Amino acid sequence: MRVAYDARPLIEQGTGIGRYVRCLLEALLEFEEMQELLLCSPREIHKGSLLGRDPRVRELVQKGWKGNVWLQVVVPFLLGRHRPDLFHGTLFLPSILARGPSVANIYDLTVYRYPETMEARNKWPLKMLLPLAVSRADRIVTLSEFTKREIGERWPDAMSKIEVIPGAPYLSSGAQPCGASGEEADKTLERYGIRRPYLLYVGTMEPRKNVVQLLKAFELVDAMGVKDTQLVLVGHEGWGLREVRRAWESSPVGSSIRYLGYVPDEDLGLLYRCADLFVYLSLYEGFGLPPVEAMAAGTCVVASDRASLPESLGEAAVLVDPTDVEAVAGSIFQCLRDEDMRMERVEKGLQQSESYSWHKSAEKTLALYKELC
Repeated sequence: MRVAYDARPLIEQGTGIGRYVRCLLEALLEFEEMQELLLCSPREIHKGSLLGRDPRVRELVQKGWKGNVWLQVVVPFLLGRHRPDLFHGTLFLPSILARGPSVANIYDLTVYRYPETMEARNKWPLKMLLPLAVSRADRIVTLSEFTKREIGERWPDAMSKIEVIPGAPYLSSGAQPCGASGEEADKTLERYGIRRPYLLYVGTMEPRKNVVQLLKAFELVDAMGVKDTQLVLVGHEGWGLREVRRAWESSPVGSSIRYLGYVPDEDLGLLYRCADLFVYLSLYEGFGLPPVEAMAAGTCVVASDRASLPESLGEAAVLVDPTDVEAVAGSIFQCLRDEDMRMERVEKGLQQSESYSWHKSAEKTLALYKELC
């Protein structure tokens, strides 16, 4: 089977969608039915070592084109030339004018639910093309039952072709918790200017992630008497960094906040494991990979009770209203002070994260390909 992919999620390292796509592709290589993977992109991509050394993976880069113009104008000709068995649109949209079977990943409906949290240059093309994508794609893949229901409520005729295929932890799966005196851990944390104990957030700095509320909750935790604790923020700058930076610079505990930007996988896994608590207050998620990875790393998670997160995290996380700063601060304070409670959540988190598997996700994806071909 020869499958072509929209490989644009692999252009920028460390994004949630990029991690999902790369891990899925790597898992698909475990199956001999996958004879060729054509990675299509208008810019150079980061394949990683597994994709980079497998001869079945071909990179097709057409430079000089922009995003959706490339997808809708160039890709149909590209697919006509290489004639794959199907095209997998990994970034919400298939190539609408292309012939042949197609699959589209729709991760969430932020463009309808929280349009104010998106940049105009991303919002309007997606809002215009998404209804066509839902109609045109032969199959739609979501990462949660929550997103499947949302798509079905907006486009009832699409329900029969939606398949739920969740992501899975990639970093720190099965890893031991970070030791208190591990030399490697100490050196890595020192290199990033991190001291223990610390709270960790991982995700793009954009309004939907609600990072400013996290900073406010951190101030309250300090006022409750939890001193000498850092808040470590990891993730791409996004278009919400300016607001986060203003809140950080004006905060009375600003000296205890560390923003690291993008962190490579080999270090990020360690940051997950060494954190005392992982806090994720996103207003809206289609799955929520960072808190799932934190649970797999053996770290207690405090997360939003919105959207897909209760489904993805189950009873393992402490779920809170992300708009209630006092409730968030209270949950963080309780988790830090009550070690028995924290360890109970850690055990539940490890069990919850084990229910996800990239092999299972790839197996379901391959079955969907076979059905279409």
